[in-house]
Amino acid sequence: MNELFSMLESEEPQRPEPVNQLMTESQRTAIRHLFSQLGVSTAREQLEIVRELTGRGVNSVADVTQHHAQSLIYGLSEKVRTSGRKNTGNSWDDREEDTWIDKL
Repeated sequence: MNELFSMLESEEPQRPEPVNQLMTESQRTAIRHLFSQLGVSTAREQLEIVRELTGRGVNSVADVTQHHAQSLIYGLSEKVRTSGRKNTGNSWDDREEDTWIDKL
């Protein structure tokens, strides 16, 4: 039985877990631009949105990792995309395009 498990062992060395690296300068620039488009300028508002979109509270920009920055960029982009739309909670009323019924 030991032979079976030894055959299944990987010959490649174990890779260390990636370290949570801080966000890149390009991510920081993208986030600043998206906050600007949303009109969110105070640090308090920005940190609250970071918590809302990443699920992680941060005390400063220095706490944002590359992974969380990517989630934040995606979430902010969606907020920008939908910022001018009404949201009634009714998917029929909130649809973006006409359906075939609307075109009749």
